[in-house]
Amino acid sequence: MRQIALLTVLSMIMPDVATADVVRHSSIPEQYWGMWVGAEESVIVLSANSYVSGETNCTVVWVSQTPGVRGSIYSARLHCFSPAGRAGTGVISDLIIWPENIDQIAIGSDFKSLKVFRRLLHNMPGETG
Repeated sequence: MRQIALLTVLSMIMPDVATADVVRHSSIPEQYWGMWVGAEESVIVLSANSYVSGETNCTVVWVSQTPGVRGSIYSARLHCFSPAGRAGTGVISDLIIWPENIDQIAIGSDFKSLKVFRRLLHNMPGETG
């Protein structure tokens, strides 16, 4: 009887665990590389291994991809340095990249702080694709 109860509980838990579908990558996907401008004319630059804004310069540690209704949602783990900060100091930060459409993405450190950016250039100078 205990085995049946245990199997029942496990069968209820397992489908939730199996449907997580999170995939880890080593870089930001190519479709998001380039320059992006926000509502206040703030500009960010995304490349395979970096995120650069007026406030920070970051290196990509890893990127998690999770399925979403409008396409995959990416969560990048970054190692960031402030241009105004002391040399050699940095912080670990997170960046969510959520597609709005082919030329618009929402970006922020969490879902409450997402801001919409529109594409300026598709690829970084010297990069193909």
